[in-house]
Amino acid sequence: MRLLATAMLIMLTGCSMKSLITPAATVTGAAVGGIGGPVGAGLGAGIAYAGAELWTLDDENKQLVTAITTGDVKGIVAAQMKSQEGRIQEVTSGIWDTLKIAAFVVLGIMCVPLFITRSNAKKINAICEETKNGKSKKVLGKSK
Repeated sequence: MRLLATAMLIMLTGCSMKSLITPAATVTGAAVGGIGGPVGAGLGAGIAYAGAELWTLDDENKQLVTAITTGDVKGIVAAQMKSQEGRIQEVTSGIWDTLKIAAFVVLGIMCVPLFITRSNAKKINAICEETKNGKSKKVLGKSK
């Protein structure tokens, strides 16, 4: 009955089995070492305690190593992304500069016919005014 109550108490306290290994190993080591007397009990308890602590620390170290390597990898990736981010900004800036230059060239090419047409329209209007008023006998650039 006491064993059942102890087991239920352990299960309901929310302790993990990892935290119970050290005391359980110490007690077991002392019981096994007790066969050889008090010195054996102490020696068995010490060896079992050290082994349990090493096993617990090994698990904690795994978690620590995982946390460190995950953090380091994230830090390395972040640092690389910052350097790449600068390169990406340079490339994006170069693309925008090229697009601006191309837009100005296209606008310039589109404006040339407008100026030529305007100049020709002024010349044609001037010729029409001259022929209407009878000042010149020129017809479209030919004189009579």
